[in-house]
Amino acid sequence: MDLQKIMAKARDVAKSSGTITAEQLNGMCPNNMQPEDIAALFTALRAEGIRLKDDEAEK
Repeated sequence: MDLQKIMAKARDVAKSSGTITAEQLNGMCPNNMQPEDIAALFTALRAEGIRLKDDEAEK
């Protein structure tokens, strides 16, 4: 997993609102992510101040 590439994309998506949806994040990630990679991604998102927004809130 290339965490830096995923984080760069997440920053671009979240730059205006500070949030990203789970659907958007899933689209950026490879299907074979390991649990420790997912944990590292969520830690990095929190460190950047990017919040995960519920997809249902969009509807």
